[in-house]
This record gives sequence, C-alpha cells and structure tokens, in this order.
Amino acid sequence: MLAGALLLGVALVACGAPAVLTGMIRHRVEPQTALACWLAAVSTTALTAAAALVVIVLPGHGPTPLLVEALHHCWAVVRHGATPKLHVVTTLVLLVGLAVPLTRVGSELLRFSRRRQRTHRRHLALLRITAAPDDAGVATLRLPHAAPMAYSVAGSPGFVVVTDGLERALRRNEVAAVLEHERAHLRGAHHALIGLADAVARAAPRIPLLRRSPELVRTLVELAADRVAARSHGTAAVRDALLALSGHADRRAPRHALAMAEDAVDTRLHHLDTARLPAGRVRRGLTASAAGLVTTALPAVAGTGALAGFLLAVCPALVG
Repeated sequence: MLAGALLLGVALVACGAPAVLTGMIRHRVEPQTALACWLAAVSTTALTAAAALVVIVLPGHGPTPLLVEALHHCWAVVRHGATPKLHVVTTLVLLVGLAVPLTRVGSELLRFSRRRQRTHRRHLALLRITAAPDDAGVATLRLPHAAPMAYSVAGSPGFVVVTDGLERALRRNEVAAVLEHERAHLRGAHHALIGLADAVARAAPRIPLLRRSPELVRTLVELAADRVAARSHGTAAVRDALLALSGHADRRAPRHALAMAEDAVDTRLHHLDTARLPAGRVRRGLTASAAGLVTTALPAVAGTGALAGFLLAVCPALVG
C-alpha cells in the first residue's frame, strides 16, 4: 500500500510539475524559488521511486536478502526452467526501470562535462590570442568584433566575453547591465543547471517533467540573471539592452555558453515590464529553501492523499 502511494505520488509530480512551474513563471514568482522547486522535484521523484522500490522488496530483514534471492531465482529459471515468482520478477523489473534512467543521466552528465571542458579550453586559448582583458571587470575578455554580443562560458576559470560592437550599440549603463547579467550566470552555476536539465531530458524523454526541463530551466536562469542585473542597474537598462541585442539573434553564442538575448526574450521583457524586485538576499534564499523543502515532500503527500481519497470514495460503494 505504501509503495503504491509513493509511486502514485511520483507519477502525479512528474506529470503535474511542468504546469506548476509554467504557472510560477507566468505569475512572476522569484526565479530562484522556481529553480529550487524544479531541482527538488527532479531529485525527489527519483528518490521517492527508489524508496518505493525498497518498500516493495523489503521482506522484514532489509532489501539485500531479496536481491540475492532474485538473482538466485533468475539463475534457477534459466538453468532448470522453473516457473518465475511474481514478487521476484516485479523486483527485477523495478530495479531495471530505476537503474536504466539513472545510469543514462549519469552518462549524459559525464559526456556534458567532458564536452564543456574541451570547448572551454579551446575557446579560452583562442580568446587569449584575439581578445584583451577588460580592466573594468573580473574574468572579462573583450573581443574585437563589430556585432554586439556578450556571453558567459563556465569552467575553471569561468569568464565573460564582450565585443567592441556591444559598446557601440548600447549606452554605458546598458553595457554594465549586460555584464552583470552574464556574471550572474557564472555565480549562479546556471550552466550546470542547464546541463543537468538536458541530461535528464535525454535520459527519460517520456516523463513530462524531465522532457520539459531544458525549456523551463533556460527560461528560469535567464529570468534570474535579469533580476540580478536589474537590482544593480535598473529594469530599464536591462530591458533596453535586451531589446537592442535581440535584434542580433542571428549571432549565436558558442555551444555551452549563455548569451544575453537567445532564450525566452518575450517572457523576459514581460517580466521586466511588471517585475517586483524584493530586496534582501537572505530573504530570497530562505524562501527558495522553504519552497524546495515543501516540494521534496510532494510525492509522498500527493500519493498518500490521492490513494486515501480513492479508498474513501470506493470502499463505501463496495461495502454497500
């Protein structure tokens, strides 16, 4: 019964979380809070599914004896043609069903990390030849190029690239807002969040929460960086810079980089027009932490509540 409730909760969160996160974006919830909810939802669905598996296979002495029994039983079936036991088959199916996507996520993250490191090394080596350090900022390289561009590249070290064309196209306060936006990506580990979102989507594309993670996370990290820049330089400067750079969207940033005006431009402009910028980093952090903690309990609470409601509705009819 408990395992069924947990699995039901996982299904409800995996299917319903994208709509909730989309609603948070539409209602202009603090992006940091929405990102915490997404991260908690993704991690807690996997952990709750694992907990349900433990409950199913737990015979009273822990899961290890049943796993050993399952392997021994499989060998007996193969060797002697015995009839497989239902609970053993169920255990193995659930183990495989959980292990395969988790293995794929790990593989995708490792592949992403290696590709990003190679791209970072090549890009940084090239920029050290063609670009000059910017005295006005830390880890900022100025590229002699006519197109107005700015983007951040994560790695060790992470850095921001700006072109000469950016200063010619934007006013000084707008350039400062763009630089702050890109540095916010580096400080917030936004590149890593996008890498995780891409990995879980490729590992289990049939699960709605995971399939839509890249789109949701890319929007949220851009909204988060916009708010950081707006708190330092004003919403008008961020909005005007975004409008100016969105007209040059054909100039794409390198792979694994985050550029100012490539994702969710219309949504971000709407947020900048109507955004409220609550002060206090501690308050925002506490709110995001609380939202993440609440989200971690959702699969268990939702599954138990749905199952209890179903039993309350069905049992009286069966008894009657």
